[in-house]
Amino acid sequence: MNMRKRLHILLVLAISFSSLGLTAAVAADTRVIDVVEVTWPGARKVPSDATAIAKIINADVNPRWKSFTTLYGDTKDRTINFIAGEVLTTPIAIARRMPCSGIDSDTFMKLIKAEAYSRLGITDYSNRYLIIDAPRAGCVWSGRAPLGDANSTSGILVLHDSDSDFVIAHELGHTFGLGHTNFLRCETGAYDGPWGSNCQAIEYGGAIDVMGNVDTKSPLNTYHQWTMGFLDDSQVKQSWLNETITLAPSDFANGTKAIYLRDGKAAYWVEYRRKLPGVTYDAGLAIYRLDPPPISALQSPNPEDMTQPEFSQALGVDVWMLNLDSFTYVLSKTNGSMTSNTAKTYSGNISISATAVGDGAAVTITRTPDKTPPPLPVLGSTNFWQYPDFEIIQQGYEDADTAVAKFQAKIDGVISDLPTSITSNWAPTVLNPFNAPQTVHVRDLPEGSYSISIRAVDVAGNASEWTPPVSVTIDRGAPVALADFETTGITDNQYQVKWAGAKDAGSGLCMTNFVNEEGFITQRSDAKTAPEFVVNSTTPLVTTAQVFDCLGNGLTGNLTMKSTVTLASKASRSGKWSAAPASYGPDAQKCTGKCTATFTQTGRVSVVVGAGTAALTSGTTTLATIPNSTSTKLRIGASINLNKAKKSIRVTGSNFILNGVVTTTGSFTNVTNLDRKVPATDDSLTDKKQVALSAYGFNSADFSQEWTVLPMLRGTTLEDPSLDLCGSNYPSESSRIERRQISVTKKNSPYVFLSSEVVRYSSVTAAQAAKSELTKSLTQCVADGGYKDSAGAKIPYAFNALPPLPIGVAADDSRVFVNAQIDVGAGARQLLGFYQFNGAVFTGLYVIVDGDKAIPEDQVKRWLNAAVLLATRLNSKSA
Repeated sequence: MNMRKRLHILLVLAISFSSLGLTAAVAADTRVIDVVEVTWPGARKVPSDATAIAKIINADVNPRWKSFTTLYGDTKDRTINFIAGEVLTTPIAIARRMPCSGIDSDTFMKLIKAEAYSRLGITDYSNRYLIIDAPRAGCVWSGRAPLGDANSTSGILVLHDSDSDFVIAHELGHTFGLGHTNFLRCETGAYDGPWGSNCQAIEYGGAIDVMGNVDTKSPLNTYHQWTMGFLDDSQVKQSWLNETITLAPSDFANGTKAIYLRDGKAAYWVEYRRKLPGVTYDAGLAIYRLDPPPISALQSPNPEDMTQPEFSQALGVDVWMLNLDSFTYVLSKTNGSMTSNTAKTYSGNISISATAVGDGAAVTITRTPDKTPPPLPVLGSTNFWQYPDFEIIQQGYEDADTAVAKFQAKIDGVISDLPTSITSNWAPTVLNPFNAPQTVHVRDLPEGSYSISIRAVDVAGNASEWTPPVSVTIDRGAPVALADFETTGITDNQYQVKWAGAKDAGSGLCMTNFVNEEGFITQRSDAKTAPEFVVNSTTPLVTTAQVFDCLGNGLTGNLTMKSTVTLASKASRSGKWSAAPASYGPDAQKCTGKCTATFTQTGRVSVVVGAGTAALTSGTTTLATIPNSTSTKLRIGASINLNKAKKSIRVTGSNFILNGVVTTTGSFTNVTNLDRKVPATDDSLTDKKQVALSAYGFNSADFSQEWTVLPMLRGTTLEDPSLDLCGSNYPSESSRIERRQISVTKKNSPYVFLSSEVVRYSSVTAAQAAKSELTKSLTQCVADGGYKDSAGAKIPYAFNALPPLPIGVAADDSRVFVNAQIDVGAGARQLLGFYQFNGAVFTGLYVIVDGDKAIPEDQVKRWLNAAVLLATRLNSKSA
């Protein structure tokens, strides 16, 4: 959600609060809930004020959650204790009725939270919960809380015209990442069936625990216990076979607590509940469906639920309880028991029966024999078999009835089992919640050149058909990269240097990168051998180098390269020498008549000359001939390799220009193997407009392979603003016609946000208007030291000086460059924003780092150099 949109709320009245000073038994995990009341013009009184709600927390809510989190036989103290904290006794008055749904409701909660803790004088509320006690506002719900996760230690809860301890306990469940316990109800009276018009998902209707909407103090279902971390994976048995499994009761800490079953596209979670005082169900099995319904099969009192996008196959937070007995749910009222000792999945393929054993049960799983072979595996394009991490079995392949146990290969007619590995970038799904699926990577294949076919074998022993054979070559030999360099050219105080020591005897090189500290690729070569790079004539090059062959094998290490010139003026010379014309630089010498210059050198040596011709000799041997030229600039006339021997070499000729000889030396150290990774797929590049825009901003070739470079959410649309510096109004936003914003991310990235953005405006005039608005906004922001947001709160900006700009960025009248700190304290963050314009196109480079420490100057310079690249692209394309 775009949280830059703020709800316009006027917060009034003075501070008045007190601490109740109530005490409760303290568990190892004690959590504080603060309470605040809100009101608005014409609002009714709340059923219980904030002070009364605080008492309900201690007297009623806390015992519920203590019981939910105290499991029988637990040797760990994992009990969660909720106690009332601070209470704001004077309500916060807002200008209008509390919003009930959508982003306005979310913003309302955040704004009230900020105001409440400001009044309470609490600056660190990262480990506190807040209840907002609200009067009737016409909402269909009694409580609301944003979804947290198992590691959450804070949350916001809204009570709507309610003082129910059950509602508070339910909403606290959401802060732990728990969804609803819902109900699967079939009109035919069946307890299970495919989702559709017959079998519907009744929101809240699984009233077996607190995550339904009927008051009960029975234990949490084991799926939600597992979500919270009170069960580990070893306590859930995933069953594919005919077997008997002993289940411990749902309120026990130890033993196997649940069984997971998959039947086609349906997924089942089975637990055993013992009879406890105060519960309405009998001892027996409770079964839940995990595969979500289509929205068309959903029944909910909350209209918002009916407008949500369809559920994905990602493992969710909700469950749908089956009615295995006499359970009824009508208008949030229940009757009967939902448990039983026997059940069968709706396909008839799986039968489940339970026999009580002590407090638990022996659960027998009986499956109809699976005689269906897995589907034919789909192999990925052999164009990607150069990457060792490439999954040659396309993701999404699975056996509909059981699970794939292994893959077999037929290599030149010989069948063998392939070593398998788990699929990468896996996330738990409804049909595979515990284990990443088996797959085959290129690195799992044997070396050599051969023809290969692959088939899958499932846990029942069924084998798929063989895939069509493909011919491949698998080579695991890494390239060679020695510190051997040859100077091949000179331009504008820079030498072109070949890395002669970088090569691969097999497939050849495919990519060599120089990478800076940010992971940005500063130089790149696709040469098959001896890749060429640029080295400054006065400053050594120090960088990280990556060398890859064409079969995905690579090396990385620390590279240094330094070009050193021995000037002609320092050589032993004969003949008539004088200063060369100024176009050759201050150090070049002019030979008039016949001349000789003698140098003592070793290794690879290149002769830097201008106009004329000469010969390069050692003793009586001619090593090279420098071809004639009329050039008015310096050039490399010849290059030789003296190897390790130190030799005297002579440059002899008539009427020529000589600058000297240059050698490039260096080192390649701390070398390790580095397999080439499969680049992320950018589906947006099927759009011709996005392809055109991609030529201006960042792309995956700009960054080392540990970074992912893809369009951000809505980054290829006009839904989000482009210019938002200092929160100003930018009328030019309406003149945008195309947009592409890229997000650059990696695990443990030092950046909160790293991005490039490209915008095409409707005209050059519109782009110029955008630049003018940006300049005006920056000027005002500097003068005011920030800006006021839509709620009237000032967002401070502190601007830092930029180092001298590198040559190549956009001209002063076509750029806006910003180095600033936004906000102070916990919200402080550093911004580099480099906005450049050309014609009807704008490119932005954005770097955001958390904290109040300015971005170091060296780091700023590196991103300014990246801005030069974007400026070059902007100027070289038709804008």
